[in-house]
Amino acid sequence: MERQSKMEFFQKLGYGREDVVRVLGKLGEDALVNDMLQELIQTGSRPSAHEAGAAPLLVPRGSCGTPASAQRGLGVDPEERSRGPASSLRPIVIDGSNVAMSHGNKEAFSCRGIQLAVDWFRDRGHTYIKVFVPSWRKEPPRSDAPIREQHVLEELERQAVLVYTPSRKVSGKRVVCYDDRYIVKVAYEQDGVIVSNDNYRDLQSENPEWKWFIEQRLLMFSFVNDRFMPPDDPLGRWGPTLSNFLSRTPKPPEPSWQHCPYGG
Repeated sequence: MERQSKMEFFQKLGYGREDVVRVLGKLGEDALVNDMLQELIQTGSRPSAHEAGAAPLLVPRGSCGTPASAQRGLGVDPEERSRGPASSLRPIVIDGSNVAMSHGNKEAFSCRGIQLAVDWFRDRGHTYIKVFVPSWRKEPPRSDAPIREQHVLEELERQAVLVYTPSRKVSGKRVVCYDDRYIVKVAYEQDGVIVSNDNYRDLQSENPEWKWFIEQRLLMFSFVNDRFMPPDDPLGRWGPTLSNFLSRTPKPPEPSWQHCPYGG
């Protein structure tokens, strides 16, 4: 990937031009995108979650807090922080391939599924939404890799929602970057939520903090026809509600009043 392409790629992720230039200066012009992303995460200047100064709110079925070990390097997107009430909602990182194949019943890459997921989070008020898709999905559909409503990808890219992960051809063979790594790294850095039905077991084994993060911040889903449906209890019966799972500041549950059998 050329220098300008790298600049555009990381700026789409929200990094400043100065940060990208600094990393290129340190790693060299031929640095791999994966290595650059790792360097940006490790040396990011965004405030850590534990520096915000807010005391944790302890609530049953509400809190999905981050342990101190998992807070290092987790930046909050400055643009999202400045948008008022929306800043209380977690950033969303969508596994585009997983969502599209799920909507296409694993037979086709259905771009409409990605649009349905993006719209669902937009309707809730989320402002930071990123979708990752391998760049070869821009190519014309093939019989062995059918793609439906490909124009959806173009529109989401125009809106700076969709990010294509790099791929290239070497001696006629396609070399594809591991898009799962981008998904987990960006969600981890943004202290957000991963939308996927993939457990990323290989990446969990690489890093204990990633393992905790994936276990606590993975939002699975189903499609009922054209309806995107995440579970009401993403972490199980005793975990947070969906609303609290998707919030930075979870709310305590409403008290449940029961009729007293001895009352008048």
